Amino acid sequence: MASPAPSPAAPLLAFATITVLVSAAAACSAADRDALLAIRAALSEAHLGVFSSWTGTECCTNWYGVSCDPTTGRVADLTLRGEAEDPVMAPAGRPASGVMSGYISDAVCRLDRLSSLILADWKQISGPIPSCVATSLPYLRILELPGNRLTGEIPQSIGSLSRLTVLNLADNLISGAIPCSITSLASLKHLDLTNNQLTGRIPADLGNLAMLSRALLGWNRLSGPIPTSLGSLTRLADLDLSENKLTDAIPDSLGSGHVLTSLYLGSNRISGRIPASLLQNKGLGILNLSRNAVEGSIPDVFTNQSYFMVLDLSRNRLTGTVPRSLASAAYVGHLDLSHNRLCGSIPAGPPFDHLDAESFASNSCLCGGPLGKCK
Repeated sequence: MASPAPSPAAPLLAFATITVLVSAAAACSAADRDALLAIRAALSEAHLGVFSSWTGTECCTNWYGVSCDPTTGRVADLTLRGEAEDPVMAPAGRPASGVMSGYISDAVCRLDRLSSLILADWKQISGPIPSCVATSLPYLRILELPGNRLTGEIPQSIGSLSRLTVLNLADNLISGAIPCSITSLASLKHLDLTNNQLTGRIPADLGNLAMLSRALLGWNRLSGPIPTSLGSLTRLADLDLSENKLTDAIPDSLGSGHVLTSLYLGSNRISGRIPASLLQNKGLGILNLSRNAVEGSIPDVFTNQSYFMVLDLSRNRLTGTVPRSLASAAYVGHLDLSHNRLCGSIPAGPPFDHLDAESFASNSCLCGGPLGKCK
């Protein structure tokens, strides 16, 4: 028996169904759109027209910096960078440097499906971080608010953001202590609190953040010892604690970092000796301990696997001689041992033959190499 002819209405029905699905995927949640407009009302940007596209109802497809989950129409990402190279920020092909003032409205907390919140490098956004960010955005993975003029403290409940992988609050005016709850961020990989006004101690159990690969806490007013727990971070590649008021000795555990490549501890009040394990670490390429009160001799433990792009031990209280094993290092680029209490002759050969006198200046009784013959 012949199959019945397809109804002329069938293709039209299929087309209508597809159209409805596409429209539904593109539709912006009315509640989210209202929240975005409230966020916009709290901010002012006059020159680049960043918010000029924020009109109409289709915030998921046409609004600059806004991305939505296509299946729900809920806002998933809000990304506004003051320094970017896209057509809005760089219409003539030249990256612009935007300026935005105002404050971060707590309406952002109504975007409760938000995965990324980035308001970076706008220079004039001020006021505190809304405390509800830590309690009302359970899906947040990236929180980047650097390069503004934010004040107040880091929300005490920041540790509630269990999915957070990036926390970047650098270059603001944030004060107070680092919340203890921050050590509950089990997924955190990148922590940048550089150049703020943070005080108090670094949380002792910061080493609980097993996924952490970068911890940048320099240029603050942090005090107390360096937590020994940091040595247990097997994924930590970059640690910057420079320009603070940290005291006590460098924990031996730091030298056991499996992938540690850069360690900045300069301009603190650190005392004690240099752990031999730091200089023996085969992956460490940048070590800056300058401008502290480190004492004792420099461990003579360099090998043919030592590779230092920067080794700065200047302006401490180091005594003894320049380690002769440094001559066996595979590479030493910038070496600064100046302003210590070192004595004796500078070894001959590389890397000493390409260094100038400034690398050894203002020591007790060094001679040889670029300082001239020993008497």
